[in-house]
Amino acid sequence: MDAFSPIKGKCRFWREQAHIDDVWDTSLKKEDKRVVCTCFVEGDMWQMPAKETPADCPKRNSCRYYVRS
Repeated sequence: MDAFSPIKGKCRFWREQAHIDDVWDTSLKKEDKRVVCTCFVEGDMWQMPAKETPADCPKRNSCRYYVRS
């Protein structure tokens, strides 16, 4: 799951990964499990519940490296 693969319709440099502590936690609902979102060109990182994962990189309008996949 560490490998980078672009998500169709999102920034090419955007990566979403399940939080390692939540992967096997059966007490959490799927939508409440944390997702770590990273723009690995800018070095930005966000952590949020799966149900709040944005449709695209939050800085897409200001990122000079933004390329939509």
